[in-house]
Amino acid sequence: MDTRQVDQYTPDQVMGISGLRGHPLRMLVVFGTPVAFATTGFLHLVPWPAGTEAEIYTRLRDHATLWIAIHVVQLLLILLLAVAVYWLTEGLSGTAARLSRMALLPYLVFYSAFDSIAGLGRGLVALYGSQLPAAQQAVLPGVTNAFSATWHPVPLTIDLIASLSWAVALVAAAVALRQAGAPWTATIPLGLAGLIGAYDHAAPYGPVAMALFLIAAYVLSHPRKPPVLQPGPA
Repeated sequence: MDTRQVDQYTPDQVMGISGLRGHPLRMLVVFGTPVAFATTGFLHLVPWPAGTEAEIYTRLRDHATLWIAIHVVQLLLILLLAVAVYWLTEGLSGTAARLSRMALLPYLVFYSAFDSIAGLGRGLVALYGSQLPAAQQAVLPGVTNAFSATWHPVPLTIDLIASLSWAVALVAAAVALRQAGAPWTATIPLGLAGLIGAYDHAAPYGPVAMALFLIAAYVLSHPRKPPVLQPGPA
């Protein structure tokens, strides 16, 4: 008697997917971290709208405590995002999966460094300025701008490495998962999360990337039923 396979998607070999709902801590990290990171992305709009150097500094100064808190929290969230991506490909041993894991290390190092330079640096200068008389703050808009990635090749290079590493980690993870049988409804959003999130983590790009990541994680954590073997013609 022959058999024929009805459903080709068999994710059981991937512990990070099929076992996700059985691990509350993993569920919290994989789903909670993108929500928290999207929230910090939206909060960037409060102290950091577009404008001249002086306007940006003034608004940043008025929200310096919030700005600093956002970027301190993001240092932890960057680590947890890397863990979440790692868990999504756990159990896979192909080239794409290995490339994804390798890219997570420079992402962790350089994204944290850039967040400290451009985020905490600007916030601390603005907080210091808020304690000075107005006449002594004239130079500070230029100082906060000096932390910008576009002003100097050092922060620019750090930003580029961090962003590229994030994109490579997620796109490679999407390829690895697709090769393991994951559906396009998971792998396409995951790859897009890498590309869009690499552009910026502030709104609207960061929250959109995190929403796509959540879609991918949801689909991956709700796999289709195992293949059903039905009797074929004798």
